Amino acid sequence: MCAMRAPLPKSPLPPAGGLGPEPVRELDRVRILRAVLGDDAVTVPAGTTGTVVAIYADGEAFEVEFTEPVDTLATVEADTVRLVERAVV
Repeated sequence: MCAMRAPLPKSPLPPAGGLGPEPVRELDRVRILRAVLGDDAVTVPAGTTGTVVAIYADGEAFEVEFTEPVDTLATVEADTVRLVERAVV
């Protein structure tokens, strides 16, 4: 006998990297899923939220500006971010 599974509820936010209906755009707010090293060698902890300031290789990576708990820029691969908030344009 095969057990039936209910479909998972749809998330209002795209999966990691913003690979949902629309890709992550400049000035969107994202949360990193694992710690990353900032451009000035400062570690940005997992769960930190920042602002996308540049997009590289058609969305394969992003330059993200963080201000809390550390003030740094970091180049972050798409599978390391989750969209938190869309920029108002």
